[in-house]
Formats: sequence, structure tokens, C-alpha cells
Amino acid sequence: MSSAVEVNAPVERTAKPAGISARRLRRFRWVSVAGGAVIVVMVYFPIIFVLSNSLKTGQNIFTSGVFSLFTQFDYQNYIRAWSGIDTTLFNTVIVAAASIVLGVAAAALAAYSFSQLRFRGKEMLFLAYVALLLVPWTLTLIPLFLTVQKLHLFNTWWALILPYAASAQPLLVLIFRGFFDQFPAELLESARVDGASETAVLRKVVVPLTRPILLTGAVLVTINVWGDYLWPTIVIQNPHRTTISAGVEQFVSSFGLNLSSGGSVFAAYVIATMPAFVLVGVTMRYFVSGLTEGALKL
Repeated sequence: MSSAVEVNAPVERTAKPAGISARRLRRFRWVSVAGGAVIVVMVYFPIIFVLSNSLKTGQNIFTSGVFSLFTQFDYQNYIRAWSGIDTTLFNTVIVAAASIVLGVAAAALAAYSFSQLRFRGKEMLFLAYVALLLVPWTLTLIPLFLTVQKLHLFNTWWALILPYAASAQPLLVLIFRGFFDQFPAELLESARVDGASETAVLRKVVVPLTRPILLTGAVLVTINVWGDYLWPTIVIQNPHRTTISAGVEQFVSSFGLNLSSGGSVFAAYVIATMPAFVLVGVTMRYFVSGLTEGALKL
């Protein structure tokens, strides 16, 4: 009998901490869920707020208030907004596509060189390259503007494409190199032994295996182009050549203090953000995968 008591005693002592930890775990889970719900509401409420007001007339916004949700459905706002920003939206697509081709291709070549090729001073040059991330974008505005003016690119799309492609290089090279460092050396060496040049190795072996990380770079460049307002307003004076951020600002300014067009203003914001929102939503899985795989060696 005494032996049975001695055996069961430790079991009772260990059961209490287990119960306490389970209660703490459930409490922590509820706190996490509540905190996540608050964050989700804070993130999505502005989107719902803008979408709701984009379907109201200016008079309805003034009478019912901007925080009353979906009290009216006026789809004419989107027709007026589209007619005001459609050109700048197409301009943004063209500028983003050209910036992606130049920026991602240049970053991939540079990252492959830093990862797979051997040359003197490689690490020092790579550190100098990545150190450009520490330079604030605003400090480069004046020299960049003078460079664009010297090259006679002012008021052209090249004044947008080249700086966007160049400004993406430090971050993309840093991410791409971490991805390229994971390639098995035997795979690339076997292609070289078979007589393939470095260009052929990059085109036939590396590129097919790097689609997630290349897509990640494309998304980063697109977000940078889509959300930039300052640089297009500096180098583009022709309203028919500017990009979407500056185009929306011009569209909003055209109404002045006319409250009757408030719904069209909100509709312009929705149209301007929807392509980027859809792009990130569709490519999020590949975007996260590319960032994660590229960060393993960093």
C-alpha cells in the first residue's frame, strides 16, 4: 500500500503545473486572437471606408457623413474617375514593366556574379553595393535630377524607368545573391563541363530555377513605381506622361473645393490602388516563398 502511495504522489504533483500551463495557453490564444482581430479591423477599415464613399454622391457624403457605410451605390463615380486617370494608369503599367525588365535583369546578373564567379575584391565590392541601402532616397534627388537634366531625359519616361531600375539594385542584389548561394555547385559545374558558357548556364539552368525570386523582385519594383509620388512630380511636367500617384493628385486638384465630386475622388483612389492590391494578393505565396528562400543564406 505504501509503495502505491509513493508511486502516485509524483503524478499528482506534476498534474498541477500541466493544468496551469494549459490555462495560460488558452488565455494566450484568446489574447492573440483578439489582438489579431483588432489589427485586421484597423487594416481593412480604411479600405472599406474608401470603397463605401466611392459609391456615394458628394451630397450624400456631406449629409450622411463619411463614416456611414454603404448608404448609396452610385457607379457613375467610377466612370468619371476612370476618364480622369486612365492615361496615367496605363503610363504606370508601361513604366513598371520597363523598370522590371531592366531592374530585375541587372540585379540577377550582378547577384549571379557575386555568388558564382570569382574575382578580386568581390566581397568588398558587394559590401559597397549593399551599403547603398543606407543612403536615404531623398538625399539623391538633387544629383539625380541634375543627371536626368544633363542626359536630356527630362519629361520623358526614361527619367522614371532608369532611376526606378537603378534604385532597386541594392535590395534585389542582396536578396538574389542569398538565393543563388543555395545552388548546388555540382549542378552548375556539370553544365560548365558539358561546354556551356556562363551565359548559357545562367539562361538554361539558373533562370528556370529562380522564378519565385525573380517574381519577388518584380513585385518589389512594381510597388515602388506604383506608390511613388515625389519623383514623377519633379521630372514629369506633361500630365499625359505622369504615373498614377501624381495622376490621382492632379485629378483630385481639378475639383478644387467642389464637394459634389467627392465620390469620384474616392473612386479614383480605389481604381489607383486596386491593381497593386490584386497583384500582391495573387503573388503573395510566391512573394513570401522567394523572400524566405533568398533569406536563408543572409
